[in-house]
Amino acid sequence: MEVLESSHPLFEVVRTSAGAISIRNKELNETMHNPVGPWVEANTLYIDQSKLVDRLLEKTSDELVIFDVGLGAAANALAALAAANRAGHERRPLHIVSFERELELLRFALAQSAHFPHFFGYEVALETLLARGIWVDGSITWELRHGDFLDFIAHEKVRPHLVFFDPYSSKVNEEMWTTDVFRKIHALSRSPEEGGTSLFTYSQATRIRVALIAAGFYVGYGSATGLKSETTEASTDRNRLRMPLGKPWFDRWRKSHLRHPYDCRPEDEPGIDAAIEAYLLREFG
Repeated sequence: MEVLESSHPLFEVVRTSAGAISIRNKELNETMHNPVGPWVEANTLYIDQSKLVDRLLEKTSDELVIFDVGLGAAANALAALAAANRAGHERRPLHIVSFERELELLRFALAQSAHFPHFFGYEVALETLLARGIWVDGSITWELRHGDFLDFIAHEKVRPHLVFFDPYSSKVNEEMWTTDVFRKIHALSRSPEEGGTSLFTYSQATRIRVALIAAGFYVGYGSATGLKSETTEASTDRNRLRMPLGKPWFDRWRKSHLRHPYDCRPEDEPGIDAAIEAYLLREFG
């Protein structure tokens, strides 16, 4: 990995093994979107999988709401704005709600925007979002929730159609990958009759998929990205899953010694096991 800019005490711009430009958190030793870089992963994992352009072209005047959980350096949100531009003027309104606890990464990325072509044309939007917490351009609204996601999600009034779930990994940010977090998101989600809510994330960990199921979501395999042969898609509407989890996954789950969510107490493990078995029965009879 080649370092291109390292003057910041916490972040540095790097070139990954695949040749992509990304940002590494020196303290956590995590490189964002490794090795494919932020723009490729944002589009592969979130924009393409969610069929965002198609969703924006649906014949309705209701706004499409995206929860951007883990704004980071804003690649996912900017990819959504680029998708809205591709959809053209006939699209429905778009409302992005970005959640971020620490904005220093975005400020660093903006200062180093010469390394990231996807920032071009959006500098004013980013500066306005950082300064005012909201940016509006015609039928596009982009809001920032700056602080702890768990505090915001407990009182959030906006309800998402799509959730781009992209916080730091569970290795360094375990509290964001729990059944409790996914239950709070599910409580704000839309029913199938309302069009459903779909969640996409880069993790394929067993215990995170179990947490999603325990929270009430249907869960499926997501597209490959970077070093991952698969990711995870979840939805309140099973019909929106491209590829639901199959029996082989549940067979592996039964044998796994890490098959319970991070916030599952030992006394709650039988209940989680029963919930997953009931899900399996509903899926396959």
